[in-house]
Amino acid sequence: MALRTNAIRIGTLVANPILHLPSALAKAAAAVDHLSGGRLELGIGMGVEEFDHQEAGSECWSARERAARYSEYVEVVDGVLQSSTRPFSFQGRYYRTTNATLAPIPLQQPRPPLIIGSRSATGRALAVQRGECWNTYALAGEGSVEEIAEKTRRRNNELDQRCAEIGRDPRTLRRSLVMWPPLDPWADADGLKRIVETFLPAGISEFVVMWPGDDRRALVQHAAEVTTALRAA
Repeated sequence: MALRTNAIRIGTLVANPILHLPSALAKAAAAVDHLSGGRLELGIGMGVEEFDHQEAGSECWSARERAARYSEYVEVVDGVLQSSTRPFSFQGRYYRTTNATLAPIPLQQPRPPLIIGSRSATGRALAVQRGECWNTYALAGEGSVEEIAEKTRRRNNELDQRCAEIGRDPRTLRRSLVMWPPLDPWADADGLKRIVETFLPAGISEFVVMWPGDDRRALVQHAAEVTTALRAA
């Protein structure tokens, strides 16, 4: 993507702690930032799928361990990406690195933006502390679209409060939503418009649209027209 495009932002949504060591991910991110001319946004998730553990040959982590690993992981990635002026060392319970440095350093300084992709309390805290964007989503069985939007609104209000508590302007933390079922923008011709108009008041300003299946390709042009109108509004 970096080599075949020249304007759009590109990145991961999300890189997986189960599959990548944090220092190696940071070094790879710096390389892609160069390849893209400084257009990378690095999304990092918590890593929750059992099949990823099976692929990596590791035991499944408990919820407590997963949350603790996530906090350490993001701290290491963040630190290594900003290690150009001083080598970064970290000694945690699950991750450690000594005198890590980057060469070459990322084009974006002090580092590419971090997207924290997690709905958990740990993820929301990390987004406030270290992220430029918080990414959320919905799962089946969580209720109606309106109920999911209300839950998202409460979480965004919490993020605003957490930002204020540490002296951060809440407007510097972007909020994004991945749209997949039950939030399906391709459900019908008005699916995209309906979801955007429901979640904008809940504090979401960026919407991630998955490419539609072949039976929904006819909606792509309509979605482009809807997007143009929503941006204008």
